[in-house]
Amino acid sequence: MKIDTTNLAAAFAASSSGTSKKSSDFGALLEQASAKQSDAASELKEYVDMSPAERMTQAMMKKLGITQEAFNAMTPAQQTAVMNKINQMIQQQMEQQTAQNQGAAVSIKI
Repeated sequence: MKIDTTNLAAAFAASSSGTSKKSSDFGALLEQASAKQSDAASELKEYVDMSPAERMTQAMMKKLGITQEAFNAMTPAQQTAVMNKINQMIQQQMEQQTAQNQGAAVSIKI
């Protein structure tokens, strides 16, 4: 497994403030960097395992500033309102892409 040096440097900076350097410090640093990489790998796996619709919904929720945890904590009425807003945003995005594609097709024909 490749170790991300950015995570290792961050872990080193966090643990080296005011502590003496011992061989166990390096082991702890390595463990922290490995844990950060494991978290990133699991996040990537979750994202890859999502359907395209789930990815699009998550992207729209991010634009609205709503996390999945916040969404799950909402009442059913609030969740419905958020999903309606997301559906509206997706519809607008699709209409914009269709208009752009038609504009490109027209300019090619001329």
